[in-house]
Amino acid sequence: MTVRRMPLTEILATYRPPAGGDTWKRAIPDLLADPDDARIVDLLRAELVAHGDFREPIVVEPQERDVLNGLHRIAAALLSKQEALDVTDTYDDLPEKRRVAIALAGPVTAALVDRLTKVLFSFPFEGGWTNCDMLFPGDDRVTGWWHCPAGLDERLGEELVSRAAAAGIRLRVVAIDPA
Repeated sequence: MTVRRMPLTEILATYRPPAGGDTWKRAIPDLLADPDDARIVDLLRAELVAHGDFREPIVVEPQERDVLNGLHRIAAALLSKQEALDVTDTYDDLPEKRRVAIALAGPVTAALVDRLTKVLFSFPFEGGWTNCDMLFPGDDRVTGWWHCPAGLDERLGEELVSRAAAAGIRLRVVAIDPA
């Protein structure tokens, strides 16, 4: 399927929230209670004001009625009274996926991985957004997969290091490879 426009009310009636509760009425306040998630929603609301829409569609799984990528955009759209969103059921409609391996300056702990997940999960990048699919911790490095437009791999690596440093976490990029 390619991208299609869908009324927000239909999205809310058709798809379940991926986190924060079994209904959107519970999920949105739960999402906004977390400062990192609330920051992302605020950035997305600013994107709506600046551009009138989001640059990327939300990704859904129609058979299971799941939102795979787009919870924060749905929250921002609700709070901004957006009438419709672009929806797709394939990651092929998002920027090319890249693999980014990062090394930490010291041993990897569960608490550090949890913090990195919050800090590096989703943020504005080069006129769009990047999202991390997953982080895999090792003894001295964490490997993650981010969506990154072609040609911006090095810039994404710099941005990951910068964002981690702003949160008090020292990182260095070990490798950047296509997924």
